[in-house]
Amino acid sequence: MMKSYAHVETPITIDRPAVIIPVEEYMELLKEAGYRSTPTLSREITQARARFRKGRYIQWKKLKNELL
Repeated sequence: MMKSYAHVETPITIDRPAVIIPVEEYMELLKEAGYRSTPTLSREITQARARFRKGRYIQWKKLKNELL
C-alpha cells in the first residue's frame, strides 16, 4: 500500500495548471482506476529509488540519444 503522507523538505513550485485534492480522494481515484499495488511492483520501485539515491541511473540526454 502507498504511504498516505510525506514530509517535504523543500517548497514545491507548480508552474502549470494543477489540481490539489485530499489524499483520501486520490486513493479512491486510484482504486476506481484499477490501480493495484503488487509486492513485485513495490519491490522494484524500492530498488529503483535506492539506485537513484546512490547515483546509479542513466542521464536523460544519453537515454534520449539512444532512443532516437
